[in-house]
Amino acid sequence: MRRILTAALVTIRGLCLPAMAGEGYVGASYMNTNFDIETEVESGSLDSDGWKIFGGYNLMKYFGVEVTWYDLGSFEQAIGEDSYKAEIQVFDVCARGIIPLGERFELFARVGYSNVSVDLTVTDAVPVPTTTSVDATDWELLYGIGAGVKLGKRFGIRAEWESWDVETSLDAWSLGAYFRF
Repeated sequence: MRRILTAALVTIRGLCLPAMAGEGYVGASYMNTNFDIETEVESGSLDSDGWKIFGGYNLMKYFGVEVTWYDLGSFEQAIGEDSYKAEIQVFDVCARGIIPLGERFELFARVGYSNVSVDLTVTDAVPVPTTTSVDATDWELLYGIGAGVKLGKRFGIRAEWESWDVETSLDAWSLGAYFRF
């Protein structure tokens, strides 16, 4: 029985180690973010430019993990005599499913949890100008899809769409580059 267990463990180890030989990567992306804001008076859709840095590790050919830090930008809108300004930053941890398309191309999907931090400043002009600031932080679901192209052995580019499951709509498109190691 001992020999059978030893042979099974050696076989499993031999099969799993090549599959687990992965690669790490780090990168940065330019982002365009769309944020919907709704008040009792009016609603609107705001756009902002931002950026993100990311890093991850492909554990297998079809699966990896990734962490990302985002600065989604500053969103400003005037509604009547009031003005609203929101700055959004996000940190996330997610799983990444990968579909290789030949040697150079890949499609991927990401799902995970994000720590979304919103710094909201509201300026009320009537009857006396007053400013109120609110900082809100919460963990939210993140999901996204994208495509990547490998440029040589170490470099690549990727495009991605991401969405956060917040009370209003928060979506982003990004285009970036990464370095594999």
